Amino acid sequence: MAIAVGSRRQLIYVAESTLGTTPTAPVCKVLRNTGGNGIQLNRDTLQSNEMRSDRAIADVKYGNKKPSLTVPFEFSAESYDDLLESALFEAWETNVLKQGVKLQSFTIEEGHTDIGQYQVLTGAVVNSLSLSVRVNSIVTGSFALIGKNASEYSDTSIDSTPDPASTKTPFDSYTGSLKEGVNTIAVVTGIDLTLNNNIEQLFALYNDAPYDIAPGRAQVSGNVSLYFEDASLINKYIKDTATSLEFTLQDGAGNSYTFLIPRVKFSGYDKAISENQIVITLPFQGLYDSTEKTALKVTRVKK
Repeated sequence: MAIAVGSRRQLIYVAESTLGTTPTAPVCKVLRNTGGNGIQLNRDTLQSNEMRSDRAIADVKYGNKKPSLTVPFEFSAESYDDLLESALFEAWETNVLKQGVKLQSFTIEEGHTDIGQYQVLTGAVVNSLSLSVRVNSIVTGSFALIGKNASEYSDTSIDSTPDPASTKTPFDSYTGSLKEGVNTIAVVTGIDLTLNNNIEQLFALYNDAPYDIAPGRAQVSGNVSLYFEDASLINKYIKDTATSLEFTLQDGAGNSYTFLIPRVKFSGYDKAISENQIVITLPFQGLYDSTEKTALKVTRVKK
């Protein structure tokens, strides 16, 4: 009997019109990823407190279903535009995406194609997005999704001929730029960006699956690391001065994504001192900006 291998595992997805309901005859698309733990269905364990003369446990029940999926990735043009909409709760408008309030959910299937076993996550919404840009590295990140339900395994896929994923090359740390305010910073060693939607799965009586998916406040945060060239950013933290951060990723073929946090406050700083260098790391919080009307703005250029 064959065993499943990770190199044959596939994720496919389709947008839902109704939360938790897979479209009829879905036309799915392959979702690029770098592995992860796959669809998870965590449940609380409800152990009976009955006292018995033989000291045995009388029974165990299983509680609320809490399905989830984390999708790690190497960021590339067009590959994750749909999931970015879910993460920011808004739709692209003229290649611009801002934080909003529109919930977009997906049905996502994890298929182990070598052994013909398929599991489906419905009502999947992006709870958090992370992105990391590091020296001498491909740009990486992950989407953490929370869902309404996860199916049992089946030997039949919801779409045996999904549309292929984009084949655009991943972004790397060699082409692009970082701006603080109006100034381009040339001594950056790393950028981390996180968007957390603080989603909660809500439960009601007589149903072990979530009744609804409830988003909380969107929190934009991250870190920027750079060589210690001057103290301007540290002083902005000390003086409680707001600024902006903007970084652009380019793939060499004319595709680019620009991430703008239009109103930023640094929340501290750390100095890592070694013989050859001093690196400053500043954590930051993104805040709502009344001019851009968002705390995070993504602009894409597609070729």
